[in-house]
Amino acid sequence: MKNLLLTSLILLTSATVWTGCKKEETKNCSNSFTDNRDGETYCIITIGTQTWMAENLRYNTDSSLLNPLNPSSVNSEYGRLYNFSEANIACPSGWHLPSDDEWKTLELQMGMDLNSVNNIYYRGSNEGAQLKSTNGWDNSSNNGVEGTDSYGFNALPAGEANPSYGPYFNLGKYASFWTSTVYDTTGGGWNRTLSYDKAEIERSYYSQSMRFSCRCIQD
Repeated sequence: MKNLLLTSLILLTSATVWTGCKKEETKNCSNSFTDNRDGETYCIITIGTQTWMAENLRYNTDSSLLNPLNPSSVNSEYGRLYNFSEANIACPSGWHLPSDDEWKTLELQMGMDLNSVNNIYYRGSNEGAQLKSTNGWDNSSNNGVEGTDSYGFNALPAGEANPSYGPYFNLGKYASFWTSTVYDTTGGGWNRTLSYDKAEIERSYYSQSMRFSCRCIQD
Protein backbone atom coordinates (compact mmCIF):
# COMPACT_ATOMS: atom_id res chain seq x y z
CA MET A 1 0.00 0.00 0.00
CA LYS A 2 2.83 2.33 0.90
CA ASN A 3 4.60 1.60 -2.40
CA LEU A 4 1.36 2.17 -4.32
CA LEU A 5 0.88 5.58 -2.70
CA LEU A 6 4.49 6.55 -3.45
CA THR A 7 4.14 5.51 -7.11
CA SER A 8 0.91 7.49 -7.46
CA LEU A 9 2.56 10.57 -5.94
CA ILE A 10 5.50 10.35 -8.38
CA LEU A 11 3.16 9.99 -11.37
CA LEU A 12 1.04 12.93 -10.23
CA THR A 13 4.11 15.12 -9.74
CA SER A 14 5.48 14.15 -13.16
CA ALA A 15 2.16 14.96 -14.81
CA THR A 16 2.05 18.34 -13.11
CA VAL A 17 5.60 19.21 -14.21
CA TRP A 18 4.92 18.02 -17.76
CA THR A 19 1.71 20.05 -18.00
CA GLY A 20 3.48 23.13 -16.68
CA CYS A 21 6.33 22.79 -19.17
CA LYS A 22 3.91 22.31 -22.03
CA LYS A 23 2.07 25.50 -21.07
CA GLU A 24 5.31 27.50 -20.90
CA GLU A 25 6.29 26.37 -24.42
CA THR A 26 3.01 27.56 -25.99
CA LYS A 27 3.01 30.80 -27.96
CA ASN A 28 -0.19 32.36 -29.22
CA CYS A 29 0.93 33.48 -32.67
CA SER A 30 0.43 32.26 -36.23
CA ASN A 31 3.96 33.08 -37.44
CA SER A 32 7.23 32.98 -35.56
CA PHE A 33 11.00 33.25 -35.88
CA THR A 34 13.67 31.50 -33.80
CA ASP A 35 16.92 33.31 -33.08
CA ASN A 36 19.62 30.65 -33.50
CA ARG A 37 22.01 32.60 -31.28
CA ASP A 38 20.11 31.75 -28.10
CA GLY A 39 17.09 29.69 -29.17
CA GLU A 40 14.56 32.42 -28.33
CA THR A 41 11.39 32.29 -30.44
CA TYR A 42 9.50 35.48 -31.35
CA CYS A 43 6.02 36.01 -32.75
CA ILE A 44 6.19 38.00 -36.00
CA ILE A 45 3.57 40.05 -37.86
CA THR A 46 3.26 41.71 -41.26
CA ILE A 47 1.82 45.22 -41.42
CA GLY A 48 1.58 46.56 -44.96
CA THR A 49 4.92 45.80 -46.64
CA GLN A 50 6.85 45.37 -43.37
CA THR A 51 7.42 42.30 -41.20
CA TRP A 52 8.09 43.06 -37.52
CA MET A 53 8.87 41.06 -34.43
CA ALA A 54 5.73 41.19 -32.29
CA GLU A 55 7.79 40.96 -29.09
CA ASN A 56 10.61 42.99 -27.57
CA LEU A 57 14.08 41.64 -28.22
CA ARG A 58 15.52 39.48 -25.44
CA TYR A 59 19.04 38.87 -26.77
CA ASN A 60 21.61 39.43 -24.02
CA THR A 61 24.32 41.85 -25.13
CA ASP A 62 27.17 43.14 -22.95
CA SER A 63 25.45 46.33 -21.80
CA SER A 64 21.76 45.41 -22.07
CA LEU A 65 19.70 45.40 -18.89
CA LEU A 66 16.85 43.22 -17.64
CA ASN A 67 14.45 44.86 -15.20
CA PRO A 68 13.98 42.40 -12.30
CA LEU A 69 10.43 43.75 -11.83
CA ASN A 70 9.31 42.77 -15.35
CA PRO A 71 6.04 40.82 -15.41
CA SER A 72 6.66 37.57 -17.27
CA SER A 73 4.42 35.19 -19.20
CA VAL A 74 4.55 33.27 -22.47
CA ASN A 75 2.77 35.93 -24.53
CA SER A 76 3.90 39.02 -22.65
CA GLU A 77 7.69 39.28 -22.90
CA TYR A 78 9.01 42.66 -21.76
CA GLY A 79 12.49 42.00 -23.12
CA ARG A 80 15.80 43.67 -22.39
CA LEU A 81 16.71 47.36 -22.51
CA TYR A 82 19.56 48.49 -24.81
CA ASN A 83 21.65 51.59 -25.35
CA PHE A 84 21.69 53.05 -28.86
CA SER A 85 24.90 51.43 -30.10
CA GLU A 86 23.99 47.93 -28.91
CA ALA A 87 20.41 48.22 -30.19
CA ASN A 88 21.90 48.81 -33.65
CA ILE A 89 23.72 45.47 -33.62
CA ALA A 90 21.46 43.35 -31.41
CA CYS A 91 18.98 42.07 -34.01
CA PRO A 92 19.65 38.60 -35.46
CA SER A 93 20.77 37.89 -39.02
CA GLY A 94 18.03 38.72 -41.52
CA TRP A 95 16.63 41.41 -39.23
CA HIS A 96 17.66 44.94 -38.26
CA LEU A 97 16.74 47.83 -36.00
CA PRO A 98 14.17 49.94 -37.89
CA SER A 99 15.17 53.41 -39.00
CA ASP A 100 13.23 56.60 -38.30
CA ASP A 101 11.87 56.40 -41.86
CA GLU A 102 10.78 52.77 -41.42
CA TRP A 103 8.80 53.80 -38.35
CA LYS A 104 7.19 56.54 -40.44
CA THR A 105 6.19 53.91 -43.00
CA LEU A 106 4.47 51.95 -40.23
CA GLU A 107 2.74 55.06 -38.90
CA LEU A 108 1.47 56.03 -42.36
CA GLN A 109 0.20 52.49 -42.89
CA MET A 110 -1.87 52.82 -39.70
CA GLY A 111 -3.42 56.09 -40.84
CA MET A 112 -1.16 58.91 -39.66
CA ASP A 113 -1.28 61.82 -42.10
CA LEU A 114 1.70 63.18 -44.03
CA ASN A 115 1.56 66.51 -42.21
CA SER A 116 2.03 64.82 -38.84
CA VAL A 117 4.49 62.03 -39.54
CA ASN A 118 7.58 64.29 -39.73
CA ASN A 119 6.71 66.24 -36.58
CA ILE A 120 8.27 65.63 -33.18
CA TYR A 121 6.69 64.75 -29.84
CA TYR A 122 3.20 63.22 -29.83
CA ARG A 123 1.67 63.06 -33.31
CA GLY A 124 -1.26 61.47 -35.07
CA SER A 125 -4.53 60.33 -33.53
CA ASN A 126 -4.87 56.76 -32.26
CA GLU A 127 -1.88 55.03 -33.89
CA GLY A 128 -0.23 54.50 -30.52
CA ALA A 129 -3.33 52.84 -29.10
CA GLN A 130 -3.39 50.52 -32.14
CA LEU A 131 0.12 49.29 -31.27
CA LYS A 132 -0.33 49.01 -27.49
CA SER A 133 -1.13 45.66 -25.89
CA THR A 134 -4.58 45.32 -24.36
CA ASN A 135 -3.19 44.72 -20.87
CA GLY A 136 -0.22 45.54 -18.68
CA TRP A 137 -0.58 49.33 -18.87
CA ASP A 138 -1.24 51.63 -15.92
CA ASN A 139 -4.75 53.02 -15.77
CA SER A 140 -5.43 56.49 -17.15
CA SER A 141 -8.34 58.89 -16.67
CA ASN A 142 -8.04 59.95 -20.33
CA ASN A 143 -10.61 58.50 -22.71
CA GLY A 144 -9.67 56.54 -25.81
CA VAL A 145 -6.07 55.81 -24.83
CA GLU A 146 -6.46 52.10 -24.07
CA GLY A 147 -4.49 49.69 -26.20
CA THR A 148 -6.41 47.88 -28.93
CA ASP A 149 -3.48 45.86 -30.34
CA SER A 150 -5.16 46.16 -33.75
CA TYR A 151 -2.24 44.62 -35.69
CA GLY A 152 -0.79 42.20 -33.12
CA PHE A 153 2.23 44.44 -32.44
CA ASN A 154 1.65 43.88 -28.70
CA ALA A 155 3.64 46.85 -27.41
CA LEU A 156 4.21 46.38 -23.69
CA PRO A 157 5.17 49.14 -21.22
CA ALA A 158 8.68 47.88 -20.45
CA GLY A 159 9.75 51.33 -19.30
CA GLU A 160 13.23 52.74 -19.64
CA ALA A 161 16.60 52.69 -17.92
CA ASN A 162 19.34 55.18 -17.24
CA PRO A 163 22.31 53.69 -15.39
CA SER A 164 22.97 57.10 -13.85
CA TYR A 165 19.54 57.29 -12.20
CA GLY A 166 18.32 54.16 -10.57
CA PRO A 167 18.41 52.73 -13.25
CA TYR A 168 14.82 51.54 -14.00
CA PHE A 169 11.74 53.75 -14.32
CA ASN A 170 8.34 54.06 -16.06
CA LEU A 171 7.53 50.33 -16.03
CA GLY A 172 3.82 50.14 -16.79
CA LYS A 173 3.72 53.68 -18.16
CA TYR A 174 5.84 53.83 -21.32
CA ALA A 175 7.06 51.66 -24.17
CA SER A 176 10.13 53.31 -25.69
CA PHE A 177 11.85 51.95 -28.80
CA TRP A 178 15.15 52.93 -30.40
CA THR A 179 15.35 53.63 -34.11
CA SER A 180 18.68 53.16 -35.92
CA THR A 181 18.83 56.84 -36.91
CA VAL A 182 21.24 59.32 -35.31
CA TYR A 183 19.57 62.62 -34.44
CA ASP A 184 22.52 64.97 -35.07
CA THR A 185 26.22 65.42 -34.39
CA THR A 186 25.57 65.88 -30.66
CA GLY A 187 25.10 62.11 -30.42
CA GLY A 188 21.38 61.79 -29.84
CA GLY A 189 19.25 59.07 -31.36
CA TRP A 190 15.66 59.09 -32.64
CA ASN A 191 13.15 56.95 -30.79
CA ARG A 192 9.43 56.23 -30.52
CA THR A 193 7.43 56.21 -27.28
CA LEU A 194 3.94 55.00 -26.46
CA SER A 195 2.33 56.31 -23.26
CA TYR A 196 -0.25 54.88 -20.88
CA ASP A 197 -2.23 58.17 -21.00
CA LYS A 198 -2.00 59.00 -24.73
CA ALA A 199 -3.25 57.38 -27.94
CA GLU A 200 -0.67 59.05 -30.19
CA ILE A 201 2.96 58.10 -30.89
CA GLU A 202 5.83 60.26 -29.70
CA ARG A 203 8.77 60.84 -32.05
CA SER A 204 11.68 62.29 -30.14
CA TYR A 205 15.44 62.00 -29.56
CA TYR A 206 17.49 61.10 -26.50
CA SER A 207 21.03 60.54 -25.35
CA GLN A 208 22.41 57.32 -26.80
CA SER A 209 23.27 56.13 -23.29
CA MET A 210 19.58 55.67 -22.45
CA ARG A 211 18.25 52.11 -22.42
CA PHE A 212 15.11 51.46 -24.42
CA SER A 213 13.35 48.42 -25.85
CA CYS A 214 14.28 47.03 -29.25
CA ARG A 215 11.89 45.83 -31.95
CA CYS A 216 13.47 44.23 -35.01
CA ILE A 217 12.18 44.47 -38.58
CA GLN A 218 12.92 41.96 -41.33
CA ASP A 219 15.52 42.91 -43.96
